[in-house]
Amino acid sequence: MIDVADDMVMIDCGPKTVYGLMDADVDMGEIETLFFTHHHMDHNASFFHFAFTSWTEAGRGSLTVYGPDGTDRLVDALYDVYTEDIEYRKDIYPTDGISGIETELVTDGFSRQMDGWDIDALPVEHSIETYAYRFEEHETGSSIVFSGDTRKIPSLAEFAEDADILIQDCNTAPVDEDRVPNADEQFVWPQHAAGEEGLDRSTLTANHCDATDAGEIAQDAGVQTLVLTHIMPYRDLDAMQRDAESVFDGDVVVAEDGLTLTP
Repeated sequence: MIDVADDMVMIDCGPKTVYGLMDADVDMGEIETLFFTHHHMDHNASFFHFAFTSWTEAGRGSLTVYGPDGTDRLVDALYDVYTEDIEYRKDIYPTDGISGIETELVTDGFSRQMDGWDIDALPVEHSIETYAYRFEEHETGSSIVFSGDTRKIPSLAEFAEDADILIQDCNTAPVDEDRVPNADEQFVWPQHAAGEEGLDRSTLTANHCDATDAGEIAQDAGVQTLVLTHIMPYRDLDAMQRDAESVFDGDVVVAEDGLTLTP
């Protein structure tokens, strides 16, 4: 979530998003703008849940969804699957915040001036079409960049130049064996584990950054604060922090649920 010029903007809507918003006491009725970085399941799986809950439980009046190819089909699928359910609930709830969800396609060069803030998009390099987003608030001049899922690319540092905060994909990281409850029973996604002997770079690690990549991007961009996110279970968080700090002079924050930052 980004609060920019009094607008509550959500980026992606992966599994358990609605429950996370509830735990953080976020008023989902105030979220009328959603940006998708890309359409992998871990970034859009809770969209239907959010569309319904923000309307029925929080009284959301409108919603505009921005994203790459597939965004309109995702919204159309909501209506295809739940037409009868929506009609039923419209007779129960006082607002119709579900029928008129709008979509706008994000492509290379996407840029919009909103009420009090600007948004720009940059295509990044992942396994499918994916975008980074830069938010700039008019009144304060503060800026936040959200990398989306990506390997390390020079254009991202240019895009994030002088940003206050860079929220950076850091999916590849070493496993902390002490955090794994039972190594024989817990799947720890070793294909994402930096430092694994004989690691095949054609796996998912080729489409994400590690902490050193993230730190180098932040350093090249000259940002003030780097936030490491998209962290897999049972990672060595201290090692991630050290790796990023070894190449970046600014502040490094390892993201966790409920984290709040102010530029």
